[in-house]
Amino acid sequence: MARISNKKELILESAYQIFKEKGLEDTRVSQIVKKAGIAQGTFYLYYNSKMDVLPDLAQQIISNYTQYLTEHGDIEAGLDANLRLAIDRIFEVNQEDRTIPSIVYAGITRSGDIDKWKVIYRPLYDLIADYLKAAKANGEIREDIHPDYYSEFVISLIESTARGLILFQHSPEEVEKYKEELSSFILNAVSWTPIKVI
Repeated sequence: MARISNKKELILESAYQIFKEKGLEDTRVSQIVKKAGIAQGTFYLYYNSKMDVLPDLAQQIISNYTQYLTEHGDIEAGLDANLRLAIDRIFEVNQEDRTIPSIVYAGITRSGDIDKWKVIYRPLYDLIADYLKAAKANGEIREDIHPDYYSEFVISLIESTARGLILFQHSPEEVEKYKEELSSFILNAVSWTPIKVI
């Protein structure tokens, strides 16, 4: 069984490298299998198309975020510290490798299986929800905050901001300013007295 998962990992690594080199549109399955050193039929044991690889690649990326935040985050440090850690990590990974936002975004927008994407993101959402629950218990944020919903808002906002900064090629100084403003925006959204919408 380990041999099978090794082939799948080989396909994923090869697909990632080819996507990075050629872009999503110009990548062909034949290029992926050639780089992986496997038969084309082996590819189709795991995936129906190159686009079917994207959710598994995205899962690796999202798992990387979650693992990093689990290892380096500390609920006792408070929401501000953990939020900044999440922002820093997501921005850092996206800045280091600009292929990442393309893979995640293309996978989400082109996949018809939204439930699969919810499963991929769930551990990250749950971790952020835990930060929000702890902050709520400590009186750091408003009582009316629903951590499960807000965790999705927070991750969506961080990822879309990071993706936008890459797209519009901001300077490192501007990126740092955006990170500070983003953190402030999110903290204010959960901390201030809410306005009731009728």
